[in-house]
Amino acid sequence: MKFFSLVFALGFAALPVQAQNSGPQLESTLVRAYDAWREAMIGKNAQAWAAAITQYRQVVTRNEVVSDRKPFPQAVFEIPVSPPKIDGLRLLEAEAVGNTAHLIYFGKVDLGQDADKKDKEVLLKLKFGLEGGVWKYDSNRFTGLSNASPAEIAALRAGKRPDFLDAAEFTPPGSFPPVPALCRVPEFKGGYKLQSFGYETTLSMNGFDYGPVAHALDQQVIIGGLTSGENVITIRAKPVPAAEGQTPALKLRIYKLDAENPDQPGVQVLDWSAPASGAPAEVRLPFTVR
Repeated sequence: MKFFSLVFALGFAALPVQAQNSGPQLESTLVRAYDAWREAMIGKNAQAWAAAITQYRQVVTRNEVVSDRKPFPQAVFEIPVSPPKIDGLRLLEAEAVGNTAHLIYFGKVDLGQDADKKDKEVLLKLKFGLEGGVWKYDSNRFTGLSNASPAEIAALRAGKRPDFLDAAEFTPPGSFPPVPALCRVPEFKGGYKLQSFGYETTLSMNGFDYGPVAHALDQQVIIGGLTSGENVITIRAKPVPAAEGQTPALKLRIYKLDAENPDQPGVQVLDWSAPASGAPAEVRLPFTVR
């Protein structure tokens, strides 16, 4: 029950604020929310971290940690990079839509890594969610600028807002997905490799959905992991137009992984391929783990 105390006991420690669509007030509020999360991470303070982050991200993080067979919340603070500083970065936009918001910065982001990585200019998007009238930090995203023109880089350095920030990927979505259920603590760490070409494929296992994946390879740790004995995964696939000359292919492999030795090759426990005649719309695949 320790996790529940983290999720709910300090959920509204900050003072409620009025939602603003943009402007200095929104910016300062979101910066304070980010600073609270960053200080909690640096101080390895689990209760402060729980108070500063959205409930959605907290549960997602918890599920990922326990599925990796690591202790929660201790493993949250065992990351190889430092929470990025925003001092010295150039703010391009502070925007809120519904109960979601973001800050977008441009500059050289210091993650406490090697000097060559510090010298790359990127876009940093900090995402937030409004819960009970309180803005909380959710997650971040880095976007490289290797394809940007010299004129575009010069405009960013001058603090000009680029037109591409109007694209959907740089617009707050307006709402968060539902908070997922808490997954079980697995007996074994599990992972899958999915090859999906000519199909849009969704996987379901342990009550969690993955995907959809189309014309791509996907590799993930299984939320809730694997258990001794019978396990079941469900594949749902629908044909989608393939690239010219591309043969449709749908293949799934599942592995039991060694959580203590991540470099150790996994033990394959399922290997399934769609027949040449085409993949079924849905197939339920039981497999045994020993």
